[in-house]
Amino acid sequence: MADEFYGFEEEELEEKGRDNLFLWTIFILLLIGVAFTCWLGSFYIFGHPEIPWCYKLLKKLGKIEAPKRFEIIAAPPGEFQNPQKLFEKYSKYTRLELEQENGELIRNYIKNFHETKKLTPYIAGRFSIINSYELKPSDMFASGAVALAQSIDFPQVLIEHVYPTAKDNVSQLRTMLQTGLDMKIERTNDLSALIHIEKIYDGRLQFTLVPLLYGTYALKQGVGTFSLEPPADLNMEGGVPVIKDQLLKSALTEYINYRRTRPLADNGPDAPAVRAGPELVRVDTVEPGAKVPETGAMPAVPIATPVPIPGKPTPRLVAIATPTPRINVAMLNTPPLRPVTTPAPIAPAPIIASPTPAPMVVPHVGLVPPASTPRVSSSGVPLQPFIVAAPAPGTLPPVPGATWRTFAPGQAPPARSITPTEATSLADRGDLGERLYLRGDFRVTASGENRAVLRDRAAGADPANPSPVDGVRIIAEYPAGAVPPDESAVIARDSSRPFEIRDIRKGADGQINIYVREITAQP
Repeated sequence: MADEFYGFEEEELEEKGRDNLFLWTIFILLLIGVAFTCWLGSFYIFGHPEIPWCYKLLKKLGKIEAPKRFEIIAAPPGEFQNPQKLFEKYSKYTRLELEQENGELIRNYIKNFHETKKLTPYIAGRFSIINSYELKPSDMFASGAVALAQSIDFPQVLIEHVYPTAKDNVSQLRTMLQTGLDMKIERTNDLSALIHIEKIYDGRLQFTLVPLLYGTYALKQGVGTFSLEPPADLNMEGGVPVIKDQLLKSALTEYINYRRTRPLADNGPDAPAVRAGPELVRVDTVEPGAKVPETGAMPAVPIATPVPIPGKPTPRLVAIATPTPRINVAMLNTPPLRPVTTPAPIAPAPIIASPTPAPMVVPHVGLVPPASTPRVSSSGVPLQPFIVAAPAPGTLPPVPGATWRTFAPGQAPPARSITPTEATSLADRGDLGERLYLRGDFRVTASGENRAVLRDRAAGADPANPSPVDGVRIIAEYPAGAVPPDESAVIARDSSRPFEIRDIRKGADGQINIYVREITAQP
């Protein structure tokens, strides 16, 4: 009887245990499913911040940073491409491939390019502004302006360049971004990252660009500046492109009517390096080596004081009543001038009556007429000659001054240094694709106010055996306030004090012109 009692108890306990195990199994399986779903969901949310609800959730959890400003020497590694190369690359993409590429581009921008190993696509080239619009809170960038522009060299490409800035600067920004204004995006000064590609209704491509430097821009050969700021937040529901649909069509129609009365100038390979009209360029407001703020506006633009130069008139300062002070962009970040020695005053000589001096003959110049008192008509109107003699051969006409960042010897950003012979193979290739420096020994064949024409010292040494550098000419541009070398001077440049190559062109006569600029600060 005892055995039956114990057997009954064990059977009852076994039946209760089977019920509890079944319930616990279902509960654990549910927990595993929830954990697996959360695990996959977290990957999706963190991997797709371009989706509006994912971006909002990550922003609330503090798992995503606002876009930040990069230094030019610490920017994301990338490759510069001209508009034609970008069009040839992305025009072949299918709709699905373009969607995947756009998702990756905007995703890298939102994450400040921390998690990508691919090269960031940058654009470089010359563009003409079609129109500009103020950004609204419903757009992806809540404050600032966006400029729609067309490539000058390859009209099949349109860009919309976003300029995020504070609301106080929007009116001035819109005033400067006028229709027809030339906008030059340079590979050495600008980092305009591509974040979206759109195929528009007429078969062209529209690229959305954001400046990663968020620097200060100014009008070259004009007046006015504005400073950009990284956006504190992004409205992903607004999306990109910013200019689309009917607004884009109306802008293109208005631009066609505008160009009927103002056609673009010839921009062939023999076009001058310096354009006559105003041009939107970026200027540096931070000293080399100083840390660039990651957020907020850039430091204010300094104003330099002109220094008198012997033989040239000192500009007078005239008080002009204006509502807003203007800044002379040509005086920004200029290298120090050479020391000037003021000659001792000389006592005036006594006035002695003498006959009218005869013309003086100067070698290589010709007759120099004597100074005379300006003649006037019987009514007192000054008489001026209406035919002016041409300048002496070998001189360069002055061009408007410009400014860019200069460096102490050996402190320029790292780049490949080449000789004039190596540079000839790069002629007429369009965008060089990288920063290049020019080194070598040169002699000055002509010197102007802020330009000089150089030749390699080996050029013309042996007429019987022509050298590859015989047909190479270097046009060097110097910053406003710098003193170019004198004619017939000999200069040597190595990797520590190179010229920066801007363009290499081959003329119809076979002459190769290398356009460079001085980036080494003068002592």
